[in-house]
Amino acid sequence: MKSKLIIICLLLAAFTQQYGQNKNDFSISLLNDEKVKLSEVYSNGPALVTFWALWCKPCLSEMKALNGLYEKYHSEGFSILAINQDTPRSSGKVKSFVKSNGLNFMIALDLEKEYSEMFNVQAIPLSLLFDRSGRIVYRHTGYLPGDEDELEKEIIKTLTEK
Repeated sequence: MKSKLIIICLLLAAFTQQYGQNKNDFSISLLNDEKVKLSEVYSNGPALVTFWALWCKPCLSEMKALNGLYEKYHSEGFSILAINQDTPRSSGKVKSFVKSNGLNFMIALDLEKEYSEMFNVQAIPLSLLFDRSGRIVYRHTGYLPGDEDELEKEIIKTLTEK
């Protein structure tokens, strides 16, 4: 009886992980005042959603590395949506950081922490890679130089999946 209960629990956990993760869809305003819907972003190809802030030094390093990946794979359908976690008081500095670093991907602000709560963000940077069906296929917290190599492998894998 115990083994049947364990099997049922494992099956439920697997089902929730496989099918429950694509329920997070939302619309968000970008720095350029455009509004995007996450499901529209990942329907064109894999999409990386990353949570970051200006006060987070690893985040700033990661943003520069992500820009390289974006430039390399954007033409194949890869997108990045970077959701900033700064306070309303410091959010004005985000545009100048984006401009001075030549970041070409989508940037949004999460001043009310609505989106970070949606994804249960406990630490930043947090990167979530969505496949074309909206499933989270890769999740990584933190950033050390070289982490982008592992992410690149996941992007390539997701780009080649049908």
